[in-house]
Amino acid sequence: MRQTSTFARLLSAALMATAATGAFAADPAPAATPAPAPAEQVAQAQTAGDAAITSKAQAALQQDKDLQTLPLTVSSTAAGVIVLKGAAPSADLAQKALKAVQAVPGVKEVRNEIKVG
Repeated sequence: MRQTSTFARLLSAALMATAATGAFAADPAPAATPAPAPAEQVAQAQTAGDAAITSKAQAALQQDKDLQTLPLTVSSTAAGVIVLKGAAPSADLAQKALKAVQAVPGVKEVRNEIKVG
């Protein structure tokens, strides 16, 4: 009787261990972070592109000795749309800054918010 009882206990323990191992193996792997939706990918790429264009536009102003001392800021609002703000002592310098930014590859439009005077 004792042998049957011990055997039954061992068999029962082995079955429970196997069942537990099977349950862990059957658990799905943790869900991976989902890839961004296509619209999000486009928006992220656009943001990165706008940042690069903005940096290039700022660099274009810094490369010109007449413009580098002016208090001008460059920002972007949308794909290729640059906003140029600040002050210039003359309309000629404001126009020169505008043309320098317009010449940057990728700039589609420049919104001129430079105050002259």
